[in-house]
Amino acid sequence: MTTAPARPTPTTGPDWDDVLADIGDRIRAERKARHWTHTELGRRTGMSVATVKRLENGETSLSGFVRACAALEIPMGRLLSDEWRLPVPGPSLTVRQAEVLRVVADGRPLSAAAPVLGMTPEGLASVLSGIYRRLGVADVARDRRRQAAVRVAADHGLFDAA
Repeated sequence: MTTAPARPTPTTGPDWDDVLADIGDRIRAERKARHWTHTELGRRTGMSVATVKRLENGETSLSGFVRACAALEIPMGRLLSDEWRLPVPGPSLTVRQAEVLRVVADGRPLSAAAPVLGMTPEGLASVLSGIYRRLGVADVARDRRRQAAVRVAADHGLFDAA
């Protein structure tokens, strides 16, 4: 008795809803790793907050995806590839900490910067110590610590959000 050869089964394509949801999850992860709000990603893409949220929920269009990738400065191919990994969040600052660092970025003495910020020089020194720890530059030589903090903040776009 012979058996009939197995009939090929039709190949189904990807589950597009699942693919779009995965893209949304990856965009959300990239946004959060940068400590951006929906508002910030919307500002950078020219999209409304509601559109950004729809994008992250997998209700996306190609143009929204392209704009998000451009704003996140991540190649589309990398975001879609199997090699993509959940990003490690970078440093963050509060709006007030970013403002403080921006004011002292030019190297002015704390005694001159403190009144601009409505603080005492001692209070400002304390806030700066916290900023240095958050940015991972607390161990940098004292004469280069402020410059290192400004560089880290600028490299991570922390002045943009403030």
